[in-house]
Amino acid sequence: MGQRDDSHRLVPEQAAAVRKPEITAEMRANAKANPGSWLYVIDEAFDPNGNVPSWAVVGAYPVNDRGEIVDDFHFNNHYRPSPQALGFPAPSSELEYLLQLVYARHRPEEDLAPAVLDAELYVFAYTPSQRTLVGFHDLDGNVVVPAYTAKSLAPRDWPHARKVRGGDIIELLGGCPLALNPDDVITALVTPEELRRAARWR
Repeated sequence: MGQRDDSHRLVPEQAAAVRKPEITAEMRANAKANPGSWLYVIDEAFDPNGNVPSWAVVGAYPVNDRGEIVDDFHFNNHYRPSPQALGFPAPSSELEYLLQLVYARHRPEEDLAPAVLDAELYVFAYTPSQRTLVGFHDLDGNVVVPAYTAKSLAPRDWPHARKVRGGDIIELLGGCPLALNPDDVITALVTPEELRRAARWR
C-alpha cells in the first residue's frame, strides 16, 4: 500500500501490477483440480467469482498435465491495474477514489465533473472569510484554480484552505479550470463548461 511523504504527496510502493503474482496454496489446489489448463490471476479489486472484465485479468500461469503450476507467468497485455494493485493508499473521499479510477482507466474522465458538483473541495484563501477564488499559473503558463480533495493535501504554506462545495463555485472560476490535487501523482483538470454541462443534466 502506498503512503504519503512529509508534504503529504502520494508515494506509491512498487506496484503489484509489475510483479509476477506469488503462487499461493489456494492457487496450487486450484491447479491440482484442473490439470492441463491455465490458472488465471484476477486483479485484487475484483471478485474472481463475479463478472470480471477481460482487462481485470492480470495474466495466467500454465498448469501441466499433473496439475502443477509452471512458473512461466504470461502477462495480459490489456490488463488495467486497479488503484489497489497500483499501490495507492485508501482514498479519503469518493472524489479521490474516482480520480484513482480515472487514472487507472477503470472510469472515463467524463465522470469527474458530475462528482465534483457535490464534492467538498479545499481552495486557497487569504482569510477564513474570503469568498472569491484565487488562480495560479501552471507549468504551461495557464491560470488554473487549485482545489484539493482533502485539507491535508493543500500546501502547508497557504494562509488558509477554505472548504467549498464544487457546485457552488462554478460561476466564481472566471473561465479558469479547476486543477484537482495539482501537486499529487493523480491530478485532473475540470473546466467550468464541463461543470455547467453536468449541472444541466442533473
